[in-house]
Amino acid sequence: MSQHFLKFFHERSGCDVRIQLGWDRPLQGFYLVALKEDQDSLPDDDDGVVYSNLNGVGHPKDLSIFKQVSNQLGFPIPDVMWRAAYLDSQHNAVNKQVFYAADGRVVAPF
Repeated sequence: MSQHFLKFFHERSGCDVRIQLGWDRPLQGFYLVALKEDQDSLPDDDDGVVYSNLNGVGHPKDLSIFKQVSNQLGFPIPDVMWRAAYLDSQHNAVNKQVFYAADGRVVAPF
């Protein structure tokens, strides 16, 4: 599975959120997960999940549904991250991790 990460302050959630987007080689589809960062400080009734493809669309073969979701939920996923996930699908990538800043620069792991 390829893993592309982005961390940003999400206005709607009122906290930092970590996005993970990528290609799932065994399932041959894309995934998108958004989790609140500081899980330990969340109330017991908050699982910290802002969005997970497992709660709906499964593992689609193209990124268009996730682009719609990210626009609706206010996720500022940079174009370079979308392109990288797409290329991972074309190369059937596995065991890859890349971390991004909001402007699309590749950064050190966070």
